[in-house]
Amino acid sequence: MNALADGDSGNSSDHSKLPNEDEISDQLLHVPTGHHYLILYPDIETMRKVYASYIKRQLEEQPESVILFLSYYDTTDSVRHVLRSKGIKVKEREKDGSMIILDIMKVLHNPYFQVPDIEKLRELARKTEKQFGDKTIFIIADMSVFHHTKHAAELLEYEKTLHKDLKVERWKELCLYNKRDFETMFTKEESNSLMEYHKDKVILMN
Repeated sequence: MNALADGDSGNSSDHSKLPNEDEISDQLLHVPTGHHYLILYPDIETMRKVYASYIKRQLEEQPESVILFLSYYDTTDSVRHVLRSKGIKVKEREKDGSMIILDIMKVLHNPYFQVPDIEKLRELARKTEKQFGDKTIFIIADMSVFHHTKHAAELLEYEKTLHKDLKVERWKELCLYNKRDFETMFTKEESNSLMEYHKDKVILMN
């Protein structure tokens, strides 16, 4: 597992080795509010190890955290099962609202948000932020969905705008991408642009 630095798209040999999901979690825990990471995962099992480790560590360090998980390849029940296997009290947290696990497709198809599909994620984050006052919202979203909905161009613009006004929002976001989807949905130039938007906040999992 490697973390790509300084907007690197994989051509540089200056990579920081991350041998396991716990070390990736260490890095993710220090993402400043208003920023987000781009994470490329090769398969569901690898993705599960990383998000489960990160969420567990986040809740251990900040028990008052609010987790918003938007799944795509994993079903919401699978996410709950994985988190419970790490000792996380999913049912209790969902009941008090401090953990929200949703199918990202249902969010995109929700008519409540009168905005284009790609903007519905931001509207949901703002709604959650408003609900929890001054608490920081930790968002994990599988953005691979936009490959299958054919909204790659809109997604590229969305990712670009996220980096214009950093530290304005009270949430932190981990944008998950299936590596094969990422390579298919974007041209080489577009993927390099995405890497540049995220600069040193890209993690490539092998």
